[in-house]
Amino acid sequence: MPPAVFTFYAPHPHTVDATEDEILQRLENFPVTNAVIDFPRQGGNVQVEPEMGLYCDIVYTKDGRAVERLVPRRIAAFNDCSIRQLDGSSKLSEKKNWGFGSKGISLRSFRINSISRGSYVDQLCMASYIKRGDQTFDYSIPAPARNYLLFHDALLDWIVERINTQTDTDKWEEIFPRLVQSDYPVSMWIALGAGEYTDWGNNNFLQPKDETLVLIYDEKRYPKGPSAGLVESLFQDFDAPEGIIALHQTFV
Repeated sequence: MPPAVFTFYAPHPHTVDATEDEILQRLENFPVTNAVIDFPRQGGNVQVEPEMGLYCDIVYTKDGRAVERLVPRRIAAFNDCSIRQLDGSSKLSEKKNWGFGSKGISLRSFRINSISRGSYVDQLCMASYIKRGDQTFDYSIPAPARNYLLFHDALLDWIVERINTQTDTDKWEEIFPRLVQSDYPVSMWIALGAGEYTDWGNNNFLQPKDETLVLIYDEKRYPKGPSAGLVESLFQDFDAPEGIIALHQTFV
């Protein structure tokens, strides 16, 4: 089982009388872009975490004291960029949101209405690449969604359980109180976890001017994965063909 979940963004309460305690300063800066990653000025050993992003509707219990269920709506390519070394950090979320440009999500997405076993998501596969200078490297090993450590409806059930019961322990934080403080948002993006790095990905941290490409593709259309020529065209920001969604970002 995955260990826990964490918050990378919690919107500012809309109410004019929100107290300072309700304003989650560390998490209120919207971190997600689609073209750049703002290289962090503190910490070190920066890595892209290529992930599938799942957009869900949130259904609360009638009394508003818990999340009842999550309803899947879309799958996107997501970059859960992370600082691996950050002095003084005690919570994982501190290494995940350093302000504008610390995350990425593709503009396009696959429309879904389920992540149940046998549904369209079982055809989706994730891959990622890094371009450094004029060289392109495989960054993660192609990862079919169906091979996630925990997936399908069991994953949604586990996320709901974590949202409702997770406590402020060790590097983890409470989740449901964040939703309450954010005025009960009706939807959320959930990053489903990174795939396995290649040897190059394991042994190389990101640098300014590096470019990253995270792809989600339909294995039935691309059983051998995207070609080198297609990957290069996506680094040049050509439109992705049918059956592929792409997130291309540059570290600045």
